[in-house]
Amino acid sequence: MKGIITKDLLGMKQVGMTMGLLMLFYLFLGFMNMKDSDGGLSYFSIMALVINVMVPLSCAGYDEQCGWDQFGAALPVSKNKIVACRYIVGLIVMGFTALVVLAANLIFAAFGGTPTGFLGYHIPILLTVFYIAVMTPIIYKFGVQKSRFIIIAVMIVPSMLIAAFGMFAARSGDESSMIDAFDALSAVPVLPAVSVATVIAAVMYILSMLLSMRIYSKKEL
Repeated sequence: MKGIITKDLLGMKQVGMTMGLLMLFYLFLGFMNMKDSDGGLSYFSIMALVINVMVPLSCAGYDEQCGWDQFGAALPVSKNKIVACRYIVGLIVMGFTALVVLAANLIFAAFGGTPTGFLGYHIPILLTVFYIAVMTPIIYKFGVQKSRFIIIAVMIVPSMLIAAFGMFAARSGDESSMIDAFDALSAVPVLPAVSVATVIAAVMYILSMLLSMRIYSKKEL
C-alpha cells in the first residue's frame, strides 16, 4: 500500500506545483487585503478546497490515461487496498492543506491581519469531504472521462437550485420564506452544528470508500 500511495503522491507533482503557485497568489492577495473584516485569507482557504478536490481527481485521470488499473491488477495487492490508498491520499492532501492554511493564518495574525479562524477552513474541509465522498464512487463506476458531466452537475446543480429559489422569491415579492430559512440557520448553535456535520462527513467518507471498493471489485480490468 505504501508504494501505491507514493505513486499517487508522485503523480500529483505537476498539478501540485500549479496549485501551489495559485495558493501563493491568493496568499499575496490576502496580505494585500489583510484589514478586510471578512478575513483577507478567505479566498486562500477556498483555494485550498479546490486543491483538495482537484488533486485526487487528477490522480484518477492519470491512472486512466496510462492504463494503470490493468497493471495494478497484476500486483500482489487486493483491489480493496488499492481503493483505500486513494482515500488515504485524499486525507493526506486535506491534512497538508490544513497545515498550510493554519500556518498562513498564524503569520497573517502576527502581522495584524484578520485570520479566517477555525471555521473559516473547517467548513471548506467538510465540503471537500462531502464532494469527494460523492465523486469517487462515480469515477470508479464510469471512469474519469465519462464522469466529468456528472461531476460538474454535482457541483453546479445545488448552486443553481439555490439561485433559482432566490430569483423566484425576489420576483414573487415574497422573500419571507428565504429570510426565515436563513434566520433559522443562523439561530443554530455553531459548534454543535459543525460537530454533527463533521460526524456525518466522516461517515459519508467511510461509506463512500466501501461503495467504491464494491464497485472496483466487480470491475473487469
